[in-house]
Amino acid sequence: MLPVERVIAENGLHICADGVRIDVRLPWYRSLPLSTIEIEALSIGGTPIDLTSVRFELEGKSWDLHQLAEQTDTFWFVLDQAQLLVPGQTLEPGSEYEVAVTIALYPPYIPGMRRSNSQKLTLKALEGKVQ
Repeated sequence: MLPVERVIAENGLHICADGVRIDVRLPWYRSLPLSTIEIEALSIGGTPIDLTSVRFELEGKSWDLHQLAEQTDTFWFVLDQAQLLVPGQTLEPGSEYEVAVTIALYPPYIPGMRRSNSQKLTLKALEGKVQ
């Protein structure tokens, strides 16, 4: 899989005190403002997650998904990992879960373009802090 097709980071499922975090990558070749990124779908273990409760975290900052559209001055750099926080989600440590994430991009320098990337991986639920 090419880096611009990868959505979920390897070893990207973490059990934390506030729920579950999934490490995600920017599936694009250039950095983009958060305002051009949309998390379209998320499921864990085959169960769709209600996106209204999910938060997007990047470099110590956190937003509800609907707030991403307002973040025109905050960039997601291609080498950085972000996290999707799913509060209240409980998983069994060490167990494997199928994780599916779909991210849509609207690059501002290509008017009218929309690119949607989906990825599904089976990941082991790791206890502890996100790397």
